Amino acid sequence: MNKLGFAASAALLASAVMVHAGGIERTSQSVDIIFEEGTLVEFGVSFGMPSVSGTDPATLDTGIMSPSYFGFSGGYKTDLSDKIALAVIFDQPYGSRAEYNAGFYTGTTADLTSSAITVIGSYDVTERIVLFGGGTYQTVQATADIPFVGSYNIVADPASGFGFVAGAAYQIPDIALRVALTYRSAVSSTHDTAEFSGALVDTIDIVTPQSVNLEFQSGVNPKTLVFGSVRWVNWSAFDLTPANYPLGSIVDYDDDRVTINLGVGRKLSDTLSAAVTVGYERNLHGNPTPLAPTDGFFSLGAGLTHTMGNVKISGGAKYIWLGDSAGTAGTFENNAAIGIGVNFSVAM
Repeated sequence: MNKLGFAASAALLASAVMVHAGGIERTSQSVDIIFEEGTLVEFGVSFGMPSVSGTDPATLDTGIMSPSYFGFSGGYKTDLSDKIALAVIFDQPYGSRAEYNAGFYTGTTADLTSSAITVIGSYDVTERIVLFGGGTYQTVQATADIPFVGSYNIVADPASGFGFVAGAAYQIPDIALRVALTYRSAVSSTHDTAEFSGALVDTIDIVTPQSVNLEFQSGVNPKTLVFGSVRWVNWSAFDLTPANYPLGSIVDYDDDRVTINLGVGRKLSDTLSAAVTVGYERNLHGNPTPLAPTDGFFSLGAGLTHTMGNVKISGGAKYIWLGDSAGTAGTFENNAAIGIGVNFSVAM
């Protein structure tokens, strides 16, 4: 289906290193593997290095409060017939870490992690029209220590929930053109919680938001591919509100987010291709919180793919200028992040 596989692999890797997208998102949750030809297995690892600091309500320097982190992903895709394909995707779609070692917020920490397995099936209605859909099983866990709010802390045990995925694509294989629209439902999980060092036991519902992805690519000539995505996420419906937190919500968002990525891939030789990307998310000038202090971003990325027989090795890097924010929680300006990633793909 994809006549420009070299360029597309590098392009997709470069655009997937998100680091700091809307809300607490760490991947684009793309299902693009379902469109690959034949049977393949892939595995990827990324490393995010955000550098976020500011001044707190007491106008003290917060120091760098954003630890680095690793991310892992993987996938398997195979054709069940000439019209039906199946893919299994693993990723870590949501995450957030904060560690304050200076100023008013000293000792404040938070850590939210997630993992998801998505099973997708596709059906070629015609050569140009593809329908696809499936389900997601997602696990989330979280902890937080917030000493400036009555020495508050919480542990939310791991819990899981189910969601669904549905979409359609239009493609012209001969020119590597494809436009795909994917909807992902919200996923809800109910977690046992221990607050104030276990003195209060309760539950909390964590609902990760619904989203819509519009992804597109097209060959310009036999060696060049243009591609991009527009992603909407319903972040205004997301909040973390423990039963006994004195201030109500630990994290919530006033607005939904739209993230845009555009790029160009170019085949350099029979075994090497390259891609460059730009990304943008509008700064909505929301009120920062200690655990979500930046707002919007602009990014530049690049990727390379080297092919050796049935093996592709892709590497990408992205620099992100994080948007400024200011409000009752402080002022956070001139922040940035770097993301790097490597992906291995083996055709079988």
